[in-house]
Amino acid sequence: MFKRNAIRITALAALGILSVLWGAVRADQSPPTGVAAKLEVKVLEARQQTGYEALYRMEVISVLQSSLRLKPGDIIQVRSRLTPEAQDQGLKMRGWIGITDLNPDPRATGPEAHLQFVVTGAGDGFAELPPTPPSLRWIEYPREGSE
Repeated sequence: MFKRNAIRITALAALGILSVLWGAVRADQSPPTGVAAKLEVKVLEARQQTGYEALYRMEVISVLQSSLRLKPGDIIQVRSRLTPEAQDQGLKMRGWIGITDLNPDPRATGPEAHLQFVVTGAGDGFAELPPTPPSLRWIEYPREGSE
């Protein structure tokens, strides 16, 4: 009898621990509140729009967190509102790689509307990549058919 109760208690404790851990994992995968996607991106093209807006064509390098169906290699259009501080820094240069929080563009139209986004956050909405260890080096090879 004691052996049977010990097994039940152990099984319930293990199930409880797994449910707590599962909740922590699921919470870590969702993007911050009010953000549909947190992506690592590379700028392919940058254009100054009228007023305080910039339009970027970007490649998704990796999907950090997302509730949208994006995958690495997708080419997206990103509209960013430039603050006075961001205007002093200028547009992000072609080849710039960083992290950005995005939401679907409410002004998007046409068949590519699902690939058009606006930047959320303060400033220009882009963040630099965290520094990597000095021993970590990589070589970026051009893709076939690219410039």
